[in-house]
Amino acid sequence: MPALDHPHAVVRARRALSASRLLRPGTALRLRRAGIARVLVTGGSARVALRGEITGREADELAAHLRGLVRNGCRHLVVDLTEVTYLARESAGVFFGTLRTLKDVEGSMVLQGACPRSTATLRCLGLGRLTEVCGAAQ
Repeated sequence: MPALDHPHAVVRARRALSASRLLRPGTALRLRRAGIARVLVTGGSARVALRGEITGREADELAAHLRGLVRNGCRHLVVDLTEVTYLARESAGVFFGTLRTLKDVEGSMVLQGACPRSTATLRCLGLGRLTEVCGAAQ
């Protein structure tokens, strides 16, 4: 994924995000409800940082946003779980569904920064066989 610390890259990311119609009125509230802290879109790649507890309540909104990114041209997703305090087993279905959507467009997804407990949950459910699951750096 390209570096986003360059000012032009941030401007391009914002343009891509607004072009993908993700910045509609009320979007910030829906993103928070889905457990999404930040979304950075650059070309065909997106970095989605999640925050807080990701339970069944957040799962539907999160799934809709991730599918929306893929529908709007993102083929490579990096989901940052660094700020996630709890990841329910039921919410892992979001990642399976997103992988299925990405498979249809020959895309990829990486889950990174998960705490040891979340990493164990994701690997136990079999996500480690389908995508890269990287735990938090110690």
